[in-house]
Amino acid sequence: MQSSIFLTTMILVGVVVGVTIGVLTTMSWHDWRSKRFRAEHEIPNVIGRWRCQWFDDAQDSDQPKVEDTVEIQKWTTSGEFLARGHQPQFHLWYPIMGEIDPSRVVTLVYKAARYPYEPNRGVVCMELSRDGKTMEGRWLGRRFSTHFGGGKVRCVRVLEPATVV
Repeated sequence: MQSSIFLTTMILVGVVVGVTIGVLTTMSWHDWRSKRFRAEHEIPNVIGRWRCQWFDDAQDSDQPKVEDTVEIQKWTTSGEFLARGHQPQFHLWYPIMGEIDPSRVVTLVYKAARYPYEPNRGVVCMELSRDGKTMEGRWLGRRFSTHFGGGKVRCVRVLEPATVV
């Protein structure tokens, strides 16, 4: 009886250890492939915070319609990453999936924080500067009014303050 409990415990421990090693290996593999892809194509690291201004073609204004912060959180594989946006004026957080290609073109797909109750969703296509400090391009999406629209978008990297040691 005790030998069957011992055998079951050993099998369970083996499965848990095997799954853990598999997960860690997969995560390391994706991280390594992503770093290699970016180094091979001389793509700056975009992980971090970006202050973005969204302009609307429907408005004759030099002022942005919306300003928000996009936080690119982690690389998933090769040039793909996960991010989230934050609009402080509306107290919204929303998910973003993105990708950067070898020519430094960044594409983002976003949907509203309260989707599907709000129709806001869209795509962004921008070019990342060589120094990795700015991105500029255009957005196209469905607005809260359920009409399609678009405009310019400009993002600037937010430099984190240095920590004093």
